[in-house]
Amino acid sequence: MQKIYPVITALLAVVIVIGFFLPWISVESPQMGAVTKILTGKQQFVDKISAFRIPILANSNEGKLVISIIQIFNPGIENADKKSFLIWGIIVLAGAIVVLSFFLGKNPWVNLAIGILGVAIFAVAFFKISTTSLDKIVLQVKIREGLWMTLYAYLLIGGLSLVRFIQQIKQKT
Repeated sequence: MQKIYPVITALLAVVIVIGFFLPWISVESPQMGAVTKILTGKQQFVDKISAFRIPILANSNEGKLVISIIQIFNPGIENADKKSFLIWGIIVLAGAIVVLSFFLGKNPWVNLAIGILGVAIFAVAFFKISTTSLDKIVLQVKIREGLWMTLYAYLLIGGLSLVRFIQQIKQKT
């Protein structure tokens, strides 16, 4: 049974990577074209944005719109365009978890750490999403399937690692 856990973790990491390239948010507003013209000086329409595209868009000429979306979730952020590249760490973290699971998965404390990390990522993000008003006067931001896939995959990785930790502790006693 212990050999199946790293395989399931790897499959969930693949789900995270797929979710990373699917839309995370969509921006919907009847006045979208006019608003983006005011914000950026150019007529544009942003409909769906994946996590992969967030730093690319934030650092482009039309970055004001994406930065204003980032500021909905984190109002006090500075240098959002530069910090937006940190979002790519989500897939790096998923890969690191898979490597740890395969090579150090027999250590119960590694599983405990992975479990806490996975559950914490889900809990913090879910709390932030549920306590943030996404229906702003100008922009209506909707959370899309890519973000949910990523968050639930991290939750499942965390739960799986905690189950693995409990089984390993029980075996030692």
